[in-house]
Amino acid sequence: MSFWIDGPAETDEQRIEVWRQQFPFVVSEVFATRAPGFDGDYSLASLGALEELILAQLPDQNSMMDRAALPFVKAAMGYLGETLRRAGSGGWVWGTGKLAGMPCVAFGIEGLPPLAPLQRVIEAVQIRDGQQFVRLRSDIDAAKSAHRTSDASDRLTALVVEIVQNHGYTCTFTADDQLELAGNGKTDWVLNLANLRRTVDQEPPDQWPAMITDHLSTLLAGIDLEAEAPLEFDDFDRMRSLIRTRMYPENMQDAGYPIVSRTLAPGLVQRVVLDQVNTIIPVTYDQLSHWPIAESALFELAEANTRGDGLVEVTDLANDSEENIVGLYLPDYASAHVRWLDAYPVAGQWGSAFIVPCEGSVYIHPLNGADAYVTVGTLAKLAVTAHAERPSPVSSSVYWWHDGAIDLAAAVIQSLEALELYVSPEFQKVMEDIAEKADGA
Repeated sequence: MSFWIDGPAETDEQRIEVWRQQFPFVVSEVFATRAPGFDGDYSLASLGALEELILAQLPDQNSMMDRAALPFVKAAMGYLGETLRRAGSGGWVWGTGKLAGMPCVAFGIEGLPPLAPLQRVIEAVQIRDGQQFVRLRSDIDAAKSAHRTSDASDRLTALVVEIVQNHGYTCTFTADDQLELAGNGKTDWVLNLANLRRTVDQEPPDQWPAMITDHLSTLLAGIDLEAEAPLEFDDFDRMRSLIRTRMYPENMQDAGYPIVSRTLAPGLVQRVVLDQVNTIIPVTYDQLSHWPIAESALFELAEANTRGDGLVEVTDLANDSEENIVGLYLPDYASAHVRWLDAYPVAGQWGSAFIVPCEGSVYIHPLNGADAYVTVGTLAKLAVTAHAERPSPVSSSVYWWHDGAIDLAAAVIQSLEALELYVSPEFQKVMEDIAEKADGA
């Protein structure tokens, strides 16, 4: 038995498999009791807060040897390793050589050697400058940038720069896939290329110039129009018809101002937005403070407006799979329709399992019989793939809709070796109930 896992494991493959199964629950339980204010979303941006938490909980290296601190140390190294694994397209492995005897992360990006999260936690406690994880983040960003510039996809960057300059803007890359524009009387406007990169990556390279030109021309035209005839945000009567809602990822990065939003389930956040035809912008709490409407009523209005645009045609995916899965497709607002799934013929006896891997696509399975076990696994695979590849990613988790409520059904993690499904206790009871009723039928 290893010091870092609970349970029998004779080989390195078995040890790392036990670790992968156990650490998410250790992270959840320990942080919930010892750091309830830590909003861990496994993003690189959260590593600064993680290091602060580690320094507060572990005053020196000797404190790490205290047996009472072991659960926290395991949670810290699990969270750090999983965050780096996701950012670096890697997987968990059991260490060998100098890293023997501990869980490690092997990256899928050239230039990043395997890393032992425990060693990095120890270094943070020893050095205590609060900058160790910032340096880790910089190392990953640099490796990703180097990897991208050596790849044909860097052609996108050159095309984007050429087009924005033709529109009269100067541009500076401030971060990976972030371009700061200035010109035409406007400054400090940030263009995020992540969604555009995902869009063109799905098409032949000879189509990229036309796609990028169309995308950026529309976007820049919207910026120019906003500068010439800005919206009167304080005039609620004019804003009322523009208000909509849709889902966003839990770790969505913003420009530093609070957005009107609410978490429906872990990893699934509902926001209120303004639809300006060419652009969709979030509603801020500052804007809401100038409107004669309460936050709860604003969500009701946003849902009513979005639903009032019409229901989405239900697409049966039976031709693609023997399992009972249907899809809802709508470019900008499909995700919002999970709020009123009762308007569609998709609810089973126990509700529905669904995924929202990206904006524009929702996949649903009615929970009626024993096939739910297999189909939830299929949804999980689809969620991970689509979330990793398609534009406007939302969530890789599987959710449970029942009687108008939305809860987490299963968190999904993709490692280098396998897809890992962590079913919530509440949904596990539902699955067991379904199986029991199916056996008795």
